[in-house]
Amino acid sequence: MSPHTSCAIALCDAQGQLNPQAIGWSPRPRVDCALPGHLGRRKRWNHWCITTPHWMLSLTQADLDYVGYGAAYFLDLSTGQAVAHSQLRLLAKGCGLPSQPEQSHEFCHPRLQVRVIEQPGRTRLTAAAPDIGGQPLQVDLDIQRPAHLDSVNLIAPLGPRHFHATCRQMGLPTSGSVQLGNRHYSCVAGHSFAAMDFGRGVWPLHSHWTRAAFAAPGGIAGNFGAGWTDHSGLSENALWFGGELLHLDTQVLIQQPQTPLAPWRLNSLDGRVDLTFTAQQLHKAYPRLGPFYADTKQWFGHFDGMLRGPTGACVPVDRALGWLGKTQARW
Repeated sequence: MSPHTSCAIALCDAQGQLNPQAIGWSPRPRVDCALPGHLGRRKRWNHWCITTPHWMLSLTQADLDYVGYGAAYFLDLSTGQAVAHSQLRLLAKGCGLPSQPEQSHEFCHPRLQVRVIEQPGRTRLTAAAPDIGGQPLQVDLDIQRPAHLDSVNLIAPLGPRHFHATCRQMGLPTSGSVQLGNRHYSCVAGHSFAAMDFGRGVWPLHSHWTRAAFAAPGGIAGNFGAGWTDHSGLSENALWFGGELLHLDTQVLIQQPQTPLAPWRLNSLDGRVDLTFTAQQLHKAYPRLGPFYADTKQWFGHFDGMLRGPTGACVPVDRALGWLGKTQARW
């Protein structure tokens, strides 16, 4: 179903309560995630991550009702240089986010601008910051949305009064470039991918979650999560083979190493996932407003190991670029 159709299922009723018909998983966006009511408790965010053989870029826009948040993080994989900038906006001024995944949005602030313009079959993503690590940043990317490519779309209750909706889109082919100071970075054709994380919901005051994701040439990709789905009986875990999505109902264990430089382990109970994640760079973000905060650690690196496809055949994963993140929040 197209996310722009008028027959999209409503996430909530007129009083802001979760619609039981919206709960569950689907391979395409099918829910309108408007959030009536719950003023001050609504959470909306769009997060983009671009992976290439030479650099990675993360852009975040969030609307928490009482505050808006925009952030940019750029990592040069060759030199290890990383720069970051984040910006808060009281009452989420200039931070409008749509109720469906494939709709345009923007974050506007003199020190950070992020614009996502949706067009048929593609997305134009631009960003600008006059001072990020002492240098100006300019981003101009063209992201393809292949018609055959499915995504993870999940609506899960978080207890009796809370819920969350997400759309995870992985392995979107990307072209374009980034200019950081006097250095120019281009996408590598066939090896540069975008991932979109769309989230809308009403969360409890205290929350936590973990997510790992990667994409590789040939339409191979993975998305694994834990925390927010733990007590729902639902899963956001998924694999892509040649662009074809395989939804995993089983848990994927994400095991953090005892020592900082050791690889992480990711294993599924059904044997479909057997991976290690080797971190190359750690990015920490801690936006805070009074008693409210989100403590996020995001490791960037590569995945290696083995996956099992729909027929049970082994598919090797060799230095697939991606990330792993952990968040503890009071917001």
